[in-house]
Amino acid sequence: MTRHDDPHVADLSQLTRIALDTEDPICQVCGQPLREGDDITAYAYRAAGEPAYQIGYIMCGADVHEHPTVFTRGVREYVLTGHIGTCSDIQTQSTTFVLLDPTPVVTSPTTTVEPHVHPEAPTPRDPTQPRQREPTPLLTAIREHALSDGGSPPERPE
Repeated sequence: MTRHDDPHVADLSQLTRIALDTEDPICQVCGQPLREGDDITAYAYRAAGEPAYQIGYIMCGADVHEHPTVFTRGVREYVLTGHIGTCSDIQTQSTTFVLLDPTPVVTSPTTTVEPHVHPEAPTPRDPTQPRQREPTPLLTAIREHALSDGGSPPERPE
């Protein structure tokens, strides 16, 4: 595959200077306000058939927070590191926050829900996925948590 055929090159050119879609960027995890020049981690996605990417959320630091991410089939997704820049429109007197210098950390193509962790990524961590707990069987829950009169069993001293 030549560099021109590499979908990551085309995606990164589209993701460079993508609007963060917020007037007041804050970390979704800790709530810390973010400013121009700050390092961030961003989740970007594009549904199959859509022409452009969107930013789903941003977090502070160069990937300092855990980011549990469940990937979706039919959606091309990236977890990126970069920093905040601004783009000004003199005619409308407005400023937009944008992502600069995006570096892919994790990618998930539209055909799978499995993430691809980039070996050259600036983070050593794998993406975390929430652990799925098996539901408690109904009869077990009833036996453990209810009495014949419908009440709960008395608490036991530990």
